[in-house]
Amino acid sequence: MKKILLFTALLCCMEFLSAQQETIDLSGTWRFQTDPMGFGKTPGSQLYKIKLAESVTLPGTMDENGKGLPVTARYVDRLTRKFEYCGQAWYQREVFIPDTWRDKEITLELERCHWETAVYIDGKPVATDERLSTPNRFLLTQQFTPGMHTLTICVDNRLKYPMDQWNHGTTEYTQTNWNGIVGDIELVAREKKSIRTLKVYPDIETQSVRLDISFNNTTEESADGLVELVLREKNGKQVTHVALPVQLKKGESHLMHTFSVGKNMKLWNEFTPNLYEIEATLVSGQQKDTETVVFGMREVEQGEHHIRLNGRNIHLRGTLDCCVFPLTGYPPTTTEHWIRIFRTIKDYGMNHVRFHSWCPPKAAFQAADEVGIYLQAELPMWIKDVGKYPARRDFFEKEMYAILEEYGNHPSFILMCNGNENQGDFNVLEDLVKKAQKHDDRRLYSASTARKHTPSDQFYVSHVTTKGGITVYEGKPSTDWDKRKESDIDCPVIAHESGQRCMYPNFDEMKKYTGVVTPRNFEVFRERLARNGMLHQADDFFRATGAHTVLQYKEVNESLLRTPNSGGFQLLGLSDFPGQGSAFVGILDAFWESKGLVSPEKFRESCAPTVLLARMSKRTYTSDETFTAAFEVYHYGEHSLKRGKLNWELKDASGKILQKGLLSTSAVPCSTVDSIGKVSVALDDVDTAQKLTLHATLDGQFHNEWDIWVYPSASESVEVGYVYARTYDEHVKSALEQGQKVLLVPETAPGRKAKFSSHFWNPIMFKWNPLIVGTLIDSDHPVFKDFPTDSYADWQWWDILNYATAMELNDLRNITPVIQSIDTYEYNRKLGIAFEVRVGKGCLFILCVDPQKNIEKRPAMSQLLYSVRKYVASDAFIPAEELKLYQLDALFNTVSDKKTGTIDADVVKQLLNQ
Repeated sequence: MKKILLFTALLCCMEFLSAQQETIDLSGTWRFQTDPMGFGKTPGSQLYKIKLAESVTLPGTMDENGKGLPVTARYVDRLTRKFEYCGQAWYQREVFIPDTWRDKEITLELERCHWETAVYIDGKPVATDERLSTPNRFLLTQQFTPGMHTLTICVDNRLKYPMDQWNHGTTEYTQTNWNGIVGDIELVAREKKSIRTLKVYPDIETQSVRLDISFNNTTEESADGLVELVLREKNGKQVTHVALPVQLKKGESHLMHTFSVGKNMKLWNEFTPNLYEIEATLVSGQQKDTETVVFGMREVEQGEHHIRLNGRNIHLRGTLDCCVFPLTGYPPTTTEHWIRIFRTIKDYGMNHVRFHSWCPPKAAFQAADEVGIYLQAELPMWIKDVGKYPARRDFFEKEMYAILEEYGNHPSFILMCNGNENQGDFNVLEDLVKKAQKHDDRRLYSASTARKHTPSDQFYVSHVTTKGGITVYEGKPSTDWDKRKESDIDCPVIAHESGQRCMYPNFDEMKKYTGVVTPRNFEVFRERLARNGMLHQADDFFRATGAHTVLQYKEVNESLLRTPNSGGFQLLGLSDFPGQGSAFVGILDAFWESKGLVSPEKFRESCAPTVLLARMSKRTYTSDETFTAAFEVYHYGEHSLKRGKLNWELKDASGKILQKGLLSTSAVPCSTVDSIGKVSVALDDVDTAQKLTLHATLDGQFHNEWDIWVYPSASESVEVGYVYARTYDEHVKSALEQGQKVLLVPETAPGRKAKFSSHFWNPIMFKWNPLIVGTLIDSDHPVFKDFPTDSYADWQWWDILNYATAMELNDLRNITPVIQSIDTYEYNRKLGIAFEVRVGKGCLFILCVDPQKNIEKRPAMSQLLYSVRKYVASDAFIPAEELKLYQLDALFNTVSDKKTGTIDADVVKQLLNQ
């Protein structure tokens, strides 16, 4: 009877008590001082005992406040900070503690610091903590008595343990190794009997949610209490509530309770990111404490080849976030910023983000919960000697537990990995996985992104498995292939860092860098381009290489969508990575804004929950062949597709329909790649060289398209009106001196081997030959009258460029090549595959391609040569620029096999952990 009366009394009290959690916002002006020599903690030099002399604004960093060493360097491998600093820095201010906080537990909360943080109150050391991924929290009840106090904080951003320079939690290459305090900075007062943690474990099968609530009682004796639990849809109607008695023993107590969500339960996923919230209110005596947690009804499990969400296979169409935030140098701590980024990612058809070797702040998880994005968080680990340093290993374990405790309730947090491309003792990494799995089974875990698959992996992100490579870096002219054999292992595999096709920088982007870093790498690249007389081509270089990257990413993405047992892919990247050598690999810039290369709607044709696919054996045909395509549909949409119709059309460049048809489609279940049917078109009606486009539309809703090129099977001979030569020799010189036209297709030419695909990642880090970032084609030139082309290398150029040579034309300032290989932006040399000049009385067209090797299988090469021959023989062949014979002699006497790069550069060894 006594307990019933107490329970009733507590229930009544809940109506009259207000929650007693209070905060003091510490943002604003703080006193400040640098401590580059690190003496501030040394007896006799203690900076926490004196009044600091300078001032800064917090939250913020030293960079934002203009503190540190002014930087005059111009780095080409990254953006340049305006101010640099590494060491201890001191922050100080007065804090007034109100008398109403006399019997409260007072905590200092610092949302994100970098890296070790020490706290001093009234000139006395209190506590030290080290975190990179979660807030620092310091219990200061004993020190913060009512009245005025001096709070001093020392932040030390020096690397605490031996670390390689790459991980994105500390690297200078992306977020910068900043010093400061960002996000929420506040004092929080709570009752001595309070809710410590509230963990939510959804159960989809039983339509219920299990709560694990821990309480903290810092009084000297046990107490009775009542906890009221209210479950409601976030910002919506109440689902249920209950009040439960709880015995609060001294120290920590636990309460487990299971809620029924009911038959109207709303699931969380990428399509319907429904959220619930649980408000827990603890009342004990006159004390009241409230904690609210937002969660989603979702369960994650390991499937045979796919990650399963709510009992259904999902396919991850992802991109990387490498902590690139040029305005601040650190990640945003407000949900608005992250919502913009995640909505942009979803606009481009993606549903997943991997945080490469770092973990974002809570705002990112909150935004992903709202938008419906699947997140993979990682420890700040990218090292080649795992297990070597016990103290470092302990730090990573503490960091792991801290991440799980801080962000574990978020439904978007479905994957966690120890870090990127680690090497060393994998027993240590597997031990972390097992501990994480035991601690929190609400997500899947993996030992390392790439390098080694361990038995405990519940998913595996890698570029290769024991059965071969699964990452696709570039497409092929054929689309009739996939990665199913290589993906067939004992857990879901996700293609690691696919794409990585580099493009030329967009110099117009430089004006966006108004924050803590400056684009001095852009400045250097632009100056070198100007010095070589090609600044006027900068935008053309950017547009041509950007279009090629878009083309490559379409094929890269579709190849993995064609793979029915692929667990997903992580593109590198949707946005640029301005570090590690300046990797302009994104169709978005470093600010997650469009470069104007492709619209979200166009990109979604090949990257979306539902995508039409076409398997084709090749891209170039002659008119005596038959074009065949087998249609498939990748469908990981919200609902099954009903029976319908696929309309297909083969159109020419003017939009004229050459052939069309209709295929009936069966119902398509979710989470599948299904065949639709095959079409064949005889090409014998094509009598001129044309680009044709195959369009496919399913039920008027889903569309995709693919280009092919068709050339006449027989062309008229163009053998007269010019001299055709394979060697630059006296015969060529004599013909030019006599005023003849000469087409020179040299068997050997001084220069570097050309290539169809653009450079991998970036040419500053990976100095791999041929160091070409793309091809610019003067598509309006009359030489291409019978060879339809755009200004960039599309698929008809694949074998032409792979059998071509790019001559170095740096000394020929007046010459602009007709077909121009674009050199690395680090050096910006002029490279030409084809160009034309007047020489004396004659005219010369040089085309550095192979017109013979496997020519029967290379219709595009045959057609290009025909178009060039026809142009050279015509009256239109009147080159605008002139060269002297001695200049040609010098050009062809150039030493040709000079290497421009090597793959064993120290920086590459470092990246690959060699």
